[in-house]
Amino acid sequence: MKYFLSLLLGACLCVVMTAAMPAHTATPKVRSGLEVFLQYHTGLVKGKRVGLVTNPTGVDCNLNLGVDLMRRHPGINLVALFAPEHGIRGNVRAGDNVAGGKDPQTGLPVYTLYGGKDHKPPKAGMDAIDVMIFDIQDVGSRAYTYVWHMAECMSACAMAGKPFIVLDRPSVYGGVPIDGAITEKAYISFIGLYPVPRVYGLTMGEMARYLNKEEKINCKLTVVPMAGYKRGMTFEETGLPWVPTSPYIPDVQSALCFAATGALGEIGCVNIGIGYTLPFKTVAAKWMNAERSAQALNAQNLPGVRFRPIYYKPFAGMAKDQDIQGVQLHITDPTQFKPATTEVALICHLRDCYPQNFKWNTAPAVLKTFDKAMGTAQTRSDINARKTWQQIVQRWQPGLKAFDVKRNRYKLSYYN
Repeated sequence: MKYFLSLLLGACLCVVMTAAMPAHTATPKVRSGLEVFLQYHTGLVKGKRVGLVTNPTGVDCNLNLGVDLMRRHPGINLVALFAPEHGIRGNVRAGDNVAGGKDPQTGLPVYTLYGGKDHKPPKAGMDAIDVMIFDIQDVGSRAYTYVWHMAECMSACAMAGKPFIVLDRPSVYGGVPIDGAITEKAYISFIGLYPVPRVYGLTMGEMARYLNKEEKINCKLTVVPMAGYKRGMTFEETGLPWVPTSPYIPDVQSALCFAATGALGEIGCVNIGIGYTLPFKTVAAKWMNAERSAQALNAQNLPGVRFRPIYYKPFAGMAKDQDIQGVQLHITDPTQFKPATTEVALICHLRDCYPQNFKWNTAPAVLKTFDKAMGTAQTRSDINARKTWQQIVQRWQPGLKAFDVKRNRYKLSYYN
């Protein structure tokens, strides 16, 4: 198997491996970067000690864990695991520190990427390996930490002079839409470590290529792409199984809605389906009128989404054991959906239609988290100044246009 593309990125060699295409079928299926790597590219790690950054989403099409597949492979010497937020086994709650130690299933040492004062691989972990592999399914949102775990691991590998390999997986948005403000310098955090929009319209492999060059990480990067993947595919069209990416992202619709309601949930006056069976898919409260809100929001003609009236009683969290009502988001076209735009439209709707009830949680930490998720304090300021969602979104457009020009340089051509 030959290299399809080899690019010099600054001082760093970024290699994109050929994705072997499956035999043509009436309904093409996608093979993940993990499967392409195991079949064709294990020579990249021959004779090297391998560290793997992964979690339960790192599976093949038959739900076999990449950890197990690599351990059984005679050409791979897997010696260490690196745990992102939620842990190697996905059993750690959001924001909780992830303990290191030993993985009980494999006996391999686990080095935490989400504990202590930073999120970089510890020196002991880097000393134990010769090459690092990253294999995690993302949700395409800047406010989700997996992409920044990848960036920090890339930086560590650059400093240590060790290769970094990304096994690519699908974008839940089909790698098409970009949306939201570009993160401003004052709001750089681990839910926005570099200046990119809320939704960045790239696969993880493509994002690695972007960050490596544009942010001058300059690690020895290799991206092993998927086979059969085409830009604009929905996740369902790939035929790949969905594994929850974190405790509150049980399915693809929750992943799609994460960037449309996650910051709204920080405001503190509505339930967004967490504590019920629809995490990130609803906006509801005792004081909302479900029919009125669904009608008003659908009249906005927001792309790729419809709103359905919903009535429910959360069993935990915000409004626990209370009868509440509101809307459920149904994503009709992920490639047209604008999550950040939709979220601002939702907030403006609550502000305008329920002025007596819509109130911010004014705790400084909460407001700071909201602004970090938005990447700017300007959005909150504009909401409070009673600007329309169209006016707010218009502010983002120059930054989005500039980002779009840059991101196009790092798209993998055979996904198009």
